[in-house]
Amino acid sequence: MISVGGVEDEEWSRQEAERILADRGGRGWRIKDVRIQHDMGPDVGSARLLAEDKKGKPLQDTFTVTREKGTWHLTVFTDQPAEPGKESAATDKPRS
Repeated sequence: MISVGGVEDEEWSRQEAERILADRGGRGWRIKDVRIQHDMGPDVGSARLLAEDKKGKPLQDTFTVTREKGTWHLTVFTDQPAEPGKESAATDKPRS
């Protein structure tokens, strides 16, 4: 997950990967089909994942995918620390 997520293998990414797997039913998925659409531009799209769990129960999820330097990554990590010298983007504007 860390590799396809395009993030560094660090403590924060391992913790988030464990949380994502727990939230989505844990390990043991078998991928049945992946459909990628370039619906947001040449380097951003969506990937529809069809899988089944250990018991054969079907699972479906959609992820955003981004291409960086020719390599596609799933956008699943949300807690990535800001790069040194950069502030993270905020959606809330301070009120006066």
